[in-house]
Order: sequence, then C-alpha cells, then structure tokens
Amino acid sequence: MSRESPDAAGRDGGIGRREFVAGVGSVAALGMGGAVLHNQGPPEESSYILQQGYLRWEVDPLAGGDRTAGEFYGYDSSSGTGIPAAKIVEEPAAARLFVYSGPVDDSIVFLNGATDTDRGGTAFYAFSGLSRDQGEWAVRDDPMGVDDDFEKWEGGNGKVRWEWDAGETDGGVFYGALGREDYTISIDPKTLRGVDTWRFLTGTPGATRYVDLYPGKPAKLKPTKGTKSVRRANVELMPEREANVFDPYASEERITVAVHEPPTDATNPDEWVSPTDLDPGNYALNFGSKSYLAGQNAAQPQKYFRNGGSLYLQYNVRAAQFTLDSAYGYLVGKADEYTFVRGRDVVKPGGYDNTDDEAGLTVSDMHVDIAGDAPLTEEWVAFRNDGTEPVDMTGYTISDAEGWEFFMPDGFTLRAGESFRLHTGDGEYGPDHLYWDVQSEVWDADGDTITVTDADGNRVIEYAY
Repeated sequence: MSRESPDAAGRDGGIGRREFVAGVGSVAALGMGGAVLHNQGPPEESSYILQQGYLRWEVDPLAGGDRTAGEFYGYDSSSGTGIPAAKIVEEPAAARLFVYSGPVDDSIVFLNGATDTDRGGTAFYAFSGLSRDQGEWAVRDDPMGVDDDFEKWEGGNGKVRWEWDAGETDGGVFYGALGREDYTISIDPKTLRGVDTWRFLTGTPGATRYVDLYPGKPAKLKPTKGTKSVRRANVELMPEREANVFDPYASEERITVAVHEPPTDATNPDEWVSPTDLDPGNYALNFGSKSYLAGQNAAQPQKYFRNGGSLYLQYNVRAAQFTLDSAYGYLVGKADEYTFVRGRDVVKPGGYDNTDDEAGLTVSDMHVDIAGDAPLTEEWVAFRNDGTEPVDMTGYTISDAEGWEFFMPDGFTLRAGESFRLHTGDGEYGPDHLYWDVQSEVWDADGDTITVTDADGNRVIEYAY
C-alpha cells in the first residue's frame, strides 16, 4: 500500500484496513448510481497536453526569451553535435523531445544522446500532423556526416532517422507547427536503439522535469486551448494489505484502488482532484500497467464504493495486464468534460519491486525574487522527495554559488512524495518549513545554483536557474 510521487503523495483522510473490510459490504456495482459530480467548468489557460494512449500529462514549453530554438539547441557544425544553452541532459542515453518557446512561436525539439554518453544510438520516428506548408526544420543536427537523413515527406507524414556515436548528439528543431488553433501531432518511435529512456521535458531551462514515455507506442501533442487540463489523483493501491504484492496472472484476484483527498502539504493544491470530483458512473476511470494504458487499453472498474471521504474502486488483476517487470499501477480518466485525471502507486507483481529511486530529492519550486521591503521569510526554495523511500537528511548541506551554507537539522526525514520549504529569514522549524535565519537575501534573482550534499559529501542536487 505504499504510494508514489510524483503522481501521488502522502495520504490524508480515507479509511484503514479494519474500516476497509467493513466497507466492502456497501460496494455498489457500476451503473447503480454514484456520487454527483461537481462540474468545475473550464480551467485557466495552459500550454499543451501530452498523450500516450490513455495516459495524459499537462506540459509546458521551455522558455528561452530572445533566443531562437536553434540558438538554444546550440548546434556546432565543427563538432557535429548540439550543446544546449541550459542543462537539460540529465540522462546521457536518452531520446528527448520538448516544446521550446522562442521570440516568435513555439518549436518542437528533438535531442538524442549526449556529449558524455559512452555509446551511440538510433532514433527513427514517423510523424503526422507536421506540414511543410506551415513549418520547416530549423536545425538538422547530424554528427554522422550524412548529408540528409530526413526522409521524403509522404501524404503529410515525415520520417526521420537520427544516428549518433559515443560522445555525440543527433536531433533537430521543427519550427512553425504549433502556431495553429487546433491540431494533433503524432510522434511514433519506430526504432529506439542504444537508448535507455524516451522522455518529454517540461518546466524551465535549467530546472526541467520529465515524463518517461513507453518506448513502444506513439505519443501525441495537442494544445489545451485554455479549456482542458490534467490533474493528479492521490492514489493508494491495495489499502487492505501491507505491501502491494499480488499474482499478476491470478484470474480471480482483484486490486482495490483508493482515491484520497489531496495531500495536505501539496505545493499546488489546484493540481489535484478530490474524490468527490470523480463519478465512475458517468466518467470512466481506467486502470492498468503503463505499457497497457499507453496502447489505449485498460481495465474497467467492476465495483466501487465510498467511505471515509475516499473513493474505492475494484479491478480484475488479469484485466490490468501487469507483468513481473511492472513498477507502477496507473489510474486514469476524467473528472468532467474539461479535466483529465492521472494517479499512480507502486505495484510489486509476484513480489518484484521494479521502482527506480534515482529521482530522489529534487528542487520542486522557489520564490527568490522578492520586493525590497518584503520579509526574508518570503524568499524560499522548496524541495520534494520524488523517490519511493524516505530520505534521512541528517548531515545534509544546502548552499548557493557564493558559499552560503545551511545545515539540515538532525533527524529531519523527508518521506516519499513530501516536500518542505527552506526560508531565508527566521522562524519556527516544522516538518514543512525550515528557516536559515540570515539577515540578507541568499538566492540571486538573476540566476544562481542550488547545491545539496549529503552527510558523506556526495553531491545530491546541482540545480541551476
């Protein structure tokens, strides 16, 4: 019953195992009623929706100010590789794509490999929704010395095969495709070789987040048009058990998925849905493994009930299509006509734990540009544990580029999915707020580097903004 960040966080409310057993008697079959949905209307304007099958994420362009996408990409014809103007290469053996917002319009950027990767690779994509009548390739990064590995356009579709050697990149920038009012761009990875992960970058340059896509299925990019959004659900799997262990091939076994109220320490509560926003009788709530959902397949809930302010749904294990290498179970669906929903939790099919804790501690938010007369407590940096295990931060040090250092208090532990803010001014310590107690601003509003080292002196975070 452990739960995961970034798609889920600490539970607030709901019922425990004893109450869960009692609540099963009030289970209602689908189609026999349900909660009344509160329609919240269109959300505020946002950017893009990234979709892979039933999985959806709301993503933002990386903004580069006056720099064009080509300048940001940093293609060097002499070395035949791209050197981006910001730190976005967090995993060398990756195939990356993102939207870049330049001085005029947005561009789609592809960047494969890295200058410090120890092996080469291939990324072969087929595109639909791109058109030479409305855009063009502004950058063609080609370190292999081939004049043009961009295949001919056929019926509005483009095909590109990128190849790179160890210590090199390959990729490109397509300008002009995103300025239309309504469209869908499909990116189909026909071949990904020498690549450990296929990911979409979002956030801000130097402080990017990423969505890991399933490499065997196409992804789609659409504008939100200011009306649609993707919100998170606080999901807990198998609340009646100590661990999320099950037999993925047991035909009669069921998995219970609980949706709780948003976590009390959520950095942005507006990103979350409440269980009362969900109505399984009118809007489908699908469940399954990432690979299964990415192919637009899913298990449908067989039963659901509400108890203790939480929503509980039951699914057939075999219908969710887990395998022994599955790491997470995903709940996806809609809250209303404007709002998509996504949540996840760890699964251990057959007892195998496939989660990757490398994400760990991250910088999740900051407020470093304060007014001259504002109290120093308004300057802060937020940290979140995006891993699956608690992080004991005893002996950790947080510092800026000039050498200011904050020493974490003994015994301070950040649980999975939780976050805290480090304020520059003084105040009373708590589980969600720590205070540096210095008399001047620490973080440079024009740019700085946040460094976190552990008790052994190992660098855990180096976050430039």
